[in-house]
Amino acid sequence: MADRASHKLTRDEVAALRNVLGRSPDVLVSARGPQGFVALLRDRMVVRREQGWQLIAWVDVQRGGWDSEDQRLYWQLVDGTRSEITLNQNSVLAYAFAERVRASIVVSRQIQLDDGLGTVLVVGRRQPGSDDPISWQVEGLGRCDLNDPRVQSMVLGLVEETRSEFE
Repeated sequence: MADRASHKLTRDEVAALRNVLGRSPDVLVSARGPQGFVALLRDRMVVRREQGWQLIAWVDVQRGGWDSEDQRLYWQLVDGTRSEITLNQNSVLAYAFAERVRASIVVSRQIQLDDGLGTVLVVGRRQPGSDDPISWQVEGLGRCDLNDPRVQSMVLGLVEETRSEFE
């Protein structure tokens, strides 16, 4: 089993992270790998690689998970961008990652559209533990085409209906 201290950020890494954030980092859990490290904070995930920093708000993570066979954390952002990082250990990082993504979800509704247009997922999210406004996202599931004007028309109404219930 690896030395527990090898999982923690070094003083230099904490100082660099403090500089990037503009505040002292509140690191929940971190893990490192051959490409860099990941630090999970209450409000975001921070990925440090040789090419630089990636700061990812939890509300921007659409999905992700842990591949235990390849020891890699992977995620997809709401804009469709996909990324991953290989880590030397998963410790509790995989569980904390899933918890933080779930904590950003205020409401999630899967809705079957009329006229055989498919199914959409309407999700309202906000930064965990904040009173920030809810951001609304829609994902087409299966064969649902979000570019179809009929789908777009229905989706606008569904988002507005859901928004009126939660805001």
